[in-house]
Amino acid sequence: MLIEFLNDYYAADFKKIHDIAGNQHLVGHSVRFDKDLFVKIFTESEMFYAEQNVNQVYCPEIYLDSVIFGDKYIVVLIDRELHDTDAEPVDEQRAAQYGEMLARFHQKVTDKVLVADYTKTKLSDRILNAVDGLKNTKYEEDVKKAMEILRPDFDQADEEYKQLPHVVLHGDFSLRNIKRYKDSEVLIDFEWASVGVAYEDFIKIFYNEVKNPKLRSSFIEGYKKICDFEVPGYGLQRCLLFLCALNICRFHVTHEREKFGDMPDRMLKTIENGNAIVELD
Repeated sequence: MLIEFLNDYYAADFKKIHDIAGNQHLVGHSVRFDKDLFVKIFTESEMFYAEQNVNQVYCPEIYLDSVIFGDKYIVVLIDRELHDTDAEPVDEQRAAQYGEMLARFHQKVTDKVLVADYTKTKLSDRILNAVDGLKNTKYEEDVKKAMEILRPDFDQADEEYKQLPHVVLHGDFSLRNIKRYKDSEVLIDFEWASVGVAYEDFIKIFYNEVKNPKLRSSFIEGYKKICDFEVPGYGLQRCLLFLCALNICRFHVTHEREKFGDMPDRMLKTIENGNAIVELD
């Protein structure tokens, strides 16, 4: 029924191409707009508004429309021919370029878009709530163990998190969301955008893809060409890594496909081993 409505509304013949995390993606040519369209269908309003609001500011040239149909939230974009970059090797130059890309994103959208702001809740309370949400799951024992290790860091982490500048985060900054378009690379997928501290957008790419200390330093130097940045203290680093792991765990237990693989388990093991993740050259 929804696809039929969209076909009629846009004078198109949409085809489903993915169904990721409960969100459907459609593509098709619209006679009404005389353009190829890419349609993102969300079941959660918060993700819809993040995707809509960020696209309108960060890449208005591809934002076309949005529609609410019953309990479905729809963002319509102009389709582009995008190519994956995550199989390409990352050298120091590319790492620096990705740092600049992230900084330009933060610079362009911070204070310009309305997205969820979790910073109004104390960081340690967010962690405790997330741990509580994983009761009776396969992650319960591991997250409890990590939480007890981190408890001594909570007060310092809460204070530092409150004092650091807040930005609008991409929320899932990683190579799989950086695509090649024509002769440049572009950042996509903004449904996880929220307010936080810049370092939160460093965690996944540093932990999973830019692991080499020299490359991490290049990434940070690229970021600092555009925006100020201070590496958080050790305790806050670990607490933010833990929160990232908790969010991934929650995603895995609420969705059929564990798209992040063993990443949360490795993050929890890092905490148990007493390590911080930003080893720099």
